[in-house]
Amino acid sequence: MATADSSSSFVQILLSAASMLLVFVSAALLAHRNDLGWWTLILGVFVGPVITSMQFDLLGLIYAVPLLLIAIFGLWRFSRFELKGKFTRVVTSTAVTPWSALGLLVGLVLLVALRFGPFLFNGGYMSATPEIWVLYFADAAIFASFVMVARGVRAGWLVLAVAAVADLVVYFLISPMLGMMGLFVFIALAAAYGYFLWRGLPAQAAEPVQVELDEEELALQKAKQATMDKLNAKTEK
Repeated sequence: MATADSSSSFVQILLSAASMLLVFVSAALLAHRNDLGWWTLILGVFVGPVITSMQFDLLGLIYAVPLLLIAIFGLWRFSRFELKGKFTRVVTSTAVTPWSALGLLVGLVLLVALRFGPFLFNGGYMSATPEIWVLYFADAAIFASFVMVARGVRAGWLVLAVAAVADLVVYFLISPMLGMMGLFVFIALAAAYGYFLWRGLPAQAAEPVQVELDEEELALQKAKQATMDKLNAKTEK
């Protein structure tokens, strides 16, 4: 029985490592604003949280599915940016607002709550150690940071870097696995690289829809003026 438990733990660690490796590749691609980064992130969520839940505990899907939706949202949101070449997007910079910061915080709390699953309702979360709390929040922040990246928020890279470093510290304290620690180092470096590359992003353009509306209003006013001129000409005759 002990052998079976050890085998299950090894498989879960392997899936988690594969997932984080794909997160690193995703971050490296998205640093260059490459659409393939989102497909890599989708694969990373599927390989890690989704397969782990389906193989060991289906209740874990209540946490895995939102992570998958985050990756899909990123793919959709990036599609709204202009395409340059085959896969590169012309991403425009979006500023952090108090509402977006609040939304990130609320999203993190919700993801952590979903991570605890049924333990949130039976009081099991109260016995969680500080390391577990940090680990859960850091894991949630890794994926939540991609929502900011998808919107062109440069600070999202900083959130990803801090989350990766927090995971690195926790793994060092409770389970010093060199493989996992190395992956978080690479994720933090990829996040720093993304933050550096995104320093020159153009600011988000003014509302193009409003410009179109102004042009339509101008054309309408010209048409009205032309009609009035015709009526005045007929009246003078």
